[in-house]
Amino acid sequence: MNYLSSGTVIDFEAVGVVNAPSLTVSDVTFSADANIVVDSAFAGLYNMRGRYNINGNQSSSFLFEFATPVSAFGFLWGASNVDWELTAFNGNTFLDSFTISPTTDSNNEDYFGIMNNSGITQATLTSSGGVHVFIDNFTVSPVPEPSTITLFGLGLAMLLFFGKRAAHQRVVTSMAL
Repeated sequence: MNYLSSGTVIDFEAVGVVNAPSLTVSDVTFSADANIVVDSAFAGLYNMRGRYNINGNQSSSFLFEFATPVSAFGFLWGASNVDWELTAFNGNTFLDSFTISPTTDSNNEDYFGIMNNSGITQATLTSSGGVHVFIDNFTVSPVPEPSTITLFGLGLAMLLFFGKRAAHQRVVTSMAL
């Protein structure tokens, strides 16, 4: 399931089994206070949709780093039995934060994320204690490109500014002669 219509979905299916300090997929680096584990032990359970997912066994914090700023990200979330805090940053600048309540054994499309057009460069996900959690279908949306009208307007404004400046320069030059 993907709730960000213009996003790129990382479903971990092509990753296979991983047990490492960090994992980079599609310009997103995932790391945790324990190893990042991708496996299929609980496929189809706890809100997971594919065979493979991030299995946050005993992790109490995750870091998501984006190679280029994104306007939004989200993910399917399952098996948590404590509150988790999801926080987004642009560099060291705080952008947004909220609490994800326990989902326990839900399989009800529990999807969480943050949207912020300021450009999210990293996000943290933290809890008060290590628990078994799952992340699947991690989705990122790029920062929107400036619209054609905005670019056209900016170009027109620059032409007018420099055109008036050049005309003023010609008048000053002719008066000096």
